[in-house]
Amino acid sequence: MSSEGRFNYISSAAVTDAGLVRKHNEDSFLALPERGAFAVADGMGGGQDGEVASKMVVDALRQALEDTSGESPGVCKYALQQALHLVNGQVCRYAREHQYSAMGSTVVLFMANPWDAERAFCCHVGDSRLYCFHNDELFQVTCDHSLGMELRRQDAEKAERLSPKLARSLTRSIGGSAMLAPEWQEVAVTAGDFFLLCSDGVYGELGEAGLEQIFRKLKSPDEIVKSLKDKVLQYGASDNLTAVCLEVKAPLPDKIQPDSEEQEESDLLLKRAEERIDYARR
Repeated sequence: MSSEGRFNYISSAAVTDAGLVRKHNEDSFLALPERGAFAVADGMGGGQDGEVASKMVVDALRQALEDTSGESPGVCKYALQQALHLVNGQVCRYAREHQYSAMGSTVVLFMANPWDAERAFCCHVGDSRLYCFHNDELFQVTCDHSLGMELRRQDAEKAERLSPKLARSLTRSIGGSAMLAPEWQEVAVTAGDFFLLCSDGVYGELGEAGLEQIFRKLKSPDEIVKSLKDKVLQYGASDNLTAVCLEVKAPLPDKIQPDSEEQEESDLLLKRAEERIDYARR
């Protein structure tokens, strides 16, 4: 099935900047509006190793999306999951070969469902986030893979006793371990919604109240990302900053009704995608 023009209901804008303190921009982003797919990756390790890691991640996702253009939701998700496992191994090997002790990257991905415009897929590893602005209210879709967030789920009192630095320590990252566990979820999509993918250099400076204030004032992705950048720089921009903003416009295209064999294959791959770890140990 051709996907040409299928995702015209999503408009987007993106911005990235090194900020005012860091010498290198270790963030990367992916914007493929013709595929309804967007991602932000925040490299770690300092200097060129973080830059390399985040670029490897978005390049792997881009290739997987280009290879599956026009395919079913299951085929797309399966390819993206395998790409994440593959690039995890690549980052691990690169770090060993170049003796980079802390090289890695986070990632957050948004992919519109090619058959159903009212649904989208979100995947993340680490603390890059996806937000949704719906009915004049901002809420966080993803939950950070950090020590503070993981502990908060089990014992809120212990989590409060962690130092801010320790609380932000990541429990999952690409390149952090031979075993990778990306977290997937399905997201409802409604005309009028805005979505924001961003690195911690954005929400860390502005907070959710600051983000929500911008979304309440401005009504286009271009204006929103420009304001986000300006505000972060105004507040000191101690980290790299990257933001990708999406607007969902009416009317949404009708659902595609696949034949029974295509539906069965897609459903199987949607389930199998998260089970496969082909590249985790390579």
